[in-house]
Amino acid sequence: MYATLGTSGGRNLLQLVLNALAELPVTVIAATAGRSDLKTVPANAFVADYLPGEAAAARSAVVVCNGGSLTTQQALVAGVPVIGVAGNLDQHLNMEAVERAGAGVLLRTERLKSQRVAGAVMQVISRSEYRQAAARLADAFGRDRVGFPQHVENALRLMPENRPRTWLAS
Repeated sequence: MYATLGTSGGRNLLQLVLNALAELPVTVIAATAGRSDLKTVPANAFVADYLPGEAAAARSAVVVCNGGSLTTQQALVAGVPVIGVAGNLDQHLNMEAVERAGAGVLLRTERLKSQRVAGAVMQVISRSEYRQAAARLADAFGRDRVGFPQHVENALRLMPENRPRTWLAS
């Protein structure tokens, strides 16, 4: 599994997550986002300052992140469920939507305990509904990507500075 909490939130949260996962039957790859003040790294974890998020998510059974849009979308595009440890409003709202879709679990930083993290990870890993919901979202993201370059090109053409001069003269 992949764990990263980005640069927002408390500096001790990644340590709490790693400690929570230490006794579980999982291998963890974790990114500190350059905030490498970890006191200990459990035997089942490998830690780096930065990791390629898309590749890390794609190789995981579950992603634990801060619930922000980037890492959440990297996981869901790969069909991987998300446990979001949300500390601010946009993360919370993002993870509420993921949770409603059945593709993840929202945890709140102010209530975070090791047992809650471990329980959420085991819940997501053991129940196939989470992966199925994440796969449905991955499929939807894939369908949307097909026409995306054309939509961007069309939008750019509509910008005044990109319109042919004949448009401006009329």
